[in-house]
Amino acid sequence: MKLGFIGLGIMGTPMAINLARAGHQ
Repeated sequence: MKLGFIGLGIMGTPMAINLARAGHQ
């Protein structure tokens, strides 16, 4: 997963955060 986030970079960060929030809730 870490490699994926690094690969996405700044553009993927907001999407990753949204997915994380959705997953927690």
